[in-house]
Formats: sequence, structure tokens, C-alpha cells
Amino acid sequence: MSALLRTSAVRPMWLGLALIIWGTLATAAWADPPALVARMDQFDGTATLLPSGSTDWSYANINRPLSNGDQIWIGAASRAELVAGSTAMRLGANTSLTLLELSDAATQLKLTQGTFEVRVREPMRGRSFEIDTPNLAFDLQTPGDYRVDVNAGQDTTTVIVRVGQGMAYGAGGTSYPIGGRQLVQFSGNGLTPDAAEFDPPLDGFDRWVALLNRRENDSISAHYVGIEMTGYQGLDQYGRWETNPTYGSVWVPTVVAPGWAPYHDGHWAWIAPWGWTWIDDEPWGFAPFHYGRWAYVGSSWVWVPGPVIARPIYAPALVAFIGGGGAGGMHWGVSLSIGAPGIAWFALAPGEIYRPVYAASPTYINAINRTVIVNQNVIIIHNTAVINNIQRTVYVNQTVPGAVTAVPAAAFVRGRPVQEAAVPFHVDPARAAPVLFSPPIAPVEYSVVGRQIAPPPPHAAFARTVVATRNPPLPPALHDTLAQRLAAHNGTAPGAGQTLIAQHREQPDRFAPARQVTVIPVQRRSDAVRPIVRQPMPEPDQPTLTRPQGEMQPRAAQAEPGETRSMPVPHPPGVKMPAHQALGAPLPRLPEPQRGERPFSPPPQHTLEPPRQPFAQPERRPQQVHPAPFEQPHPEPFPLLQRPVHPSVPARRLVNPQKKKPEHEKAETNRSLGG
Repeated sequence: MSALLRTSAVRPMWLGLALIIWGTLATAAWADPPALVARMDQFDGTATLLPSGSTDWSYANINRPLSNGDQIWIGAASRAELVAGSTAMRLGANTSLTLLELSDAATQLKLTQGTFEVRVREPMRGRSFEIDTPNLAFDLQTPGDYRVDVNAGQDTTTVIVRVGQGMAYGAGGTSYPIGGRQLVQFSGNGLTPDAAEFDPPLDGFDRWVALLNRRENDSISAHYVGIEMTGYQGLDQYGRWETNPTYGSVWVPTVVAPGWAPYHDGHWAWIAPWGWTWIDDEPWGFAPFHYGRWAYVGSSWVWVPGPVIARPIYAPALVAFIGGGGAGGMHWGVSLSIGAPGIAWFALAPGEIYRPVYAASPTYINAINRTVIVNQNVIIIHNTAVINNIQRTVYVNQTVPGAVTAVPAAAFVRGRPVQEAAVPFHVDPARAAPVLFSPPIAPVEYSVVGRQIAPPPPHAAFARTVVATRNPPLPPALHDTLAQRLAAHNGTAPGAGQTLIAQHREQPDRFAPARQVTVIPVQRRSDAVRPIVRQPMPEPDQPTLTRPQGEMQPRAAQAEPGETRSMPVPHPPGVKMPAHQALGAPLPRLPEPQRGERPFSPPPQHTLEPPRQPFAQPERRPQQVHPAPFEQPHPEPFPLLQRPVHPSVPARRLVNPQKKKPEHEKAETNRSLGG
């Protein structure tokens, strides 16, 4: 049974609402949203999330965009990796992390307990990266590999710099430089070191991190999209790159069910400030749904990333929703054969612009479409796309068989899996239906937290106050102007429930932020204590691994303006060193990992290699075809992470037998988890 599209005769669901919203946004002051988000790339064990603007914890989804205000908990005997552009963040067991700020200009993280490692690959160029703990604020000053361990029971923070240079700040604005190949442990917040060590040994967590670094270094997809596109790491295992005469380099998914179409396997969620956001179920389903466009070539879908740009801008979903127009006013939604109002959408094709419904400047709109519209200006005039004075009224993918997906409006708002809620939908190919770029419906609580509610972590895991050098911005979810406008104009879906904005008004204390940050005055690099060179050491940016034939050699990290690339000692000059740290005296033994952090059994030994600089991208991407399946450039296979153990949505497709994990990889993963 199918549903017919009747845009001129459908009863108005939200009469005139979309025009009101667009008019309001046009007059509002432009405040562009962050161009950068994070993605949970993979995890073993249990990972839970408290989305900003919600009070309920949910089980983590690998493709949910993470942004300001989100809190992440990694349970016992678990570990996870987050990626944000070219930066990779790894979390060990019993780790609590809050994203205080995540943008192109600044990253500020709150770490109250556990193990955290970050690999920064791009030069800072005026950007800041700060890790705030109960004992100190640690400022990363150069690309490199950094690790921070917070022991809540002993009130200590241990900083390990494998490669790079950073500055720790404590109470009263005191500072402490930490250079490459150094470990320093602090207690309290007076920034007095308890222990220090050169060349600390690697443990199981470090070896796991080294394997992830090697996977990033060997990525084929990075050559086609650049390392600043969040989520590119998942493309190599699940598809192949080809050269198309029309679109250039395209990526073809190889592990999909027959009849698959983009934006069909997943669900919708509300994430401020962008609004309705697509969360895909595929393990590779991040980059192809937030960057680039989809094209139907022959009898299959291909993803067109467009030209490589330095910093691609994240979009919540690059789709068009069917509706709008009609005589006598604005009609929104489609009529479904089941008798309920519905929402229908399809993927945008190359050359078709994306017009944000959230507040954005003309510069932002041009930049977010730069990967598919080159050397053209995009102008928005009363919700009509005009590209070089050519008005676009026909969308290519709208008439592709199976491209349009429709669900009841209540299922859309409540975040139900699309595969379960989808209703067959027919589009008249002889008639191009009008479209908009976001349904004007306010979110409910399920829109934010999802349907897989999880138990909260121990209260003490996030309760501690941290030291910071600046106040983080208020998360957008706590002043969501778009959701407020939609709720004010009665933008509700029948049967979806009470809007989230109404709940915020009725229970303001429940949603009040509790960031628990103590800001200290600091003096930055020019006034900091200058490090003293203790002994000659090799430049940490030099490679230590033998690289496969033909692989690019990384460039040495460039010093920031006014920066001295010298190696600090583990104790600041002018301060008396404790007796147990005198030269030649044995250092105190550092505490064992927290309970639940099982030591990972060592995989094959590899020297931890320095961060690789971005690929030297030519003006044109390589035009040769990479046949599938890919062979790993390194002779040893990477151990694939096991499936998460927490409840998840049951799989709805058969597993490709060719992608079955080899037995030796299963054994390697079990050994790395200590099993």
C-alpha cells in the first residue's frame, strides 16, 4: 500500500509556519554554528551519553554528532575513540569527559576522572586546546600525542607528553611546561609535582592507541577527502574509491542491502543549534551524510565528496523534505495512506545547495556548499535557490526509485528507527514537488535523548570541580532559539508529546547547567617560566617506524610564532625539588590503574610514532581507481573492535560473509582486552 503525494490538496498541518520561521531567521542577528563536531568512532564495552539539554542518559551511538555540553561516560573494562576533524581522542575505562567547547577556534574539555589521550595532527595556528582537570588546566601548544590520567581517589593528575609541548596551569596562575617524552604527576591544585619521569614506558592503553594511529596514517580515504573531514576513518573498510567522468572521485559502499538508499537506515534527532539531525546506522555512516552529496549512477548510489577543502563545514543532514507551496498559503507535510500526517525526504544531489533553517550568515551558506558548488555564489531569496541567476525547481534524486523515504510525523519527532516506521511512498515523476530543508516541528524529550535509556554513571564521576583558564560558552541546547520559535508557533506533530521547550519552562531547575569550573588568571607563553634543556634529545617529530614503500614522509611540526622549541625539565627552575626526585634517585611508583581498567595485553610491539602532518594535497585528487577489496599497507592486520555489549537496535540486514572477521583478528582483540 502506498501513499500519494498531494501537495496542493493536503490539509494544512502547520499553516504559514515555515514562512514565519524563515522571516524570523532572516531578521535575526547571524550567529554561525560551530563548523566542527565530534563523532564516537568506535568503542569496546559500555559507553553512555548525556546529551546537552537532557537529564536522561542513553547508550552511545557511534554516528551521533557530539558538541558543546555533551557528557560521555566510559564504563569499566571499556574504551572508546572520538574523532573531531583530524584530532583523535581516546578514552579508557571509568572515564568521564564533558565537551565544554568544540569549534574551529577552540576545544575545551572537562576530565574529572579516568584516562584520556589526544592526538593533534594539524598546527595550532591560533587555535586553543585545553584539558581541564580537578588539579590543573593543560594547554596543548603544538601538534603531538598527549595523555592525561586523573585519579579521583588519590586526587592526582598525571600528564604524559609523548610528542609535542604543553603548559599546565594551577591555582594562582602558576604554570609548568611539559615537553616531549616526559611524565609529570601533580596532586592538589598548587602545581607542585609529586613524580616525574623521562621516557615513561608504554602500557596496554598506549599500545592500543598506537594501533589506532597507524590505522589513521594508512587511510586511503584521507587522500580523497582530507584529514579534517570528521568520520573519514570509517570509509576504508566498507567501500571503494572510483573515478566518475562526471563527478570525479566517488566512494561506492560495498556492504549494503539490495535496494539500499541514503538516509534510510537510521533515525532523526534534535541537536542544538542545528535542529533536526540525521544519525545513520551504518558503521561508516558519518561523513557521507554530513558532507558532500549522493548521486545515483547506473544502478547504484555513490557518494560525491567534492573537492578537498582545508576545513569542511559540518551539516546536520544534506536532504530536502517534500512539502511547501500550494495555493493560498504554506502547506507542510505529506498525506500517508495510513491516515497519519507524514514527513518525507530524499538526499540532495551534486550541484544542489543546502539551505540551513538555523541562523547562518551568507558567508556560512556559501562555505557549507563549497564542496559541491565551485566558484559560484549562493543567494537565498524567500526560500528559493538562485545559483548564478538560474532558479532550481527540479531535484535530481526526487524521482530516483526508492530515494524518497516517508514516516509518520510522530515517529520522526520521537526518533523511531526509520526502517521500522517507513511507509511506502510514491512520487509522480511528471511533477516536481516543492521542498523545504527542515520540517518546522518542535522537538520533544525523545528527540534529544533517543529511545535507548541507560543508567546514569556514579554521581561522583562528574561532580568534581575542574580548573580552567577561561569560562566555557553556554551550550546551545540551553538557549535553543530555533526550538523556542517552533514551539511558540505551535510547531507540533500530532501524537508526538509535549515539546521540550514546554518541559524546560515547567521544570527549570531540572535542566539548569552545572558546569563546575573554577577559572584562574593565567599568563600565557611569553611570561611563562622558560624551559631549560636538560640533555640533548632527538627531535620528537622524526619518524621512528619503517614506512611502507611509497608512503608519504611526514613534515616536522612547525613552531608557533614566538615559540622556542626546547625541551623542558620535569621540575621548574627555582623551586626546590623533593628529595625523592633528586638526580639519580629512584622515582616513586605511580599508582596502578583504577579498578575496572583491565590491563590490555600487548599486541605486536611498535614504537609510538609521532603525529603525521596533513597530506600534501595536490590541486586535483588522484584519478586512478582503487580496486576493492583494499589491502592494508601494513603487513599486520588491525584488530577490529568487538561489538558493544550494551543493548542496541537489532540488526536488520544480513552480514556480508566476505566481511566476516578472521579468527586471528578475534583472538588478537580478545588478548588486547585482557580476555
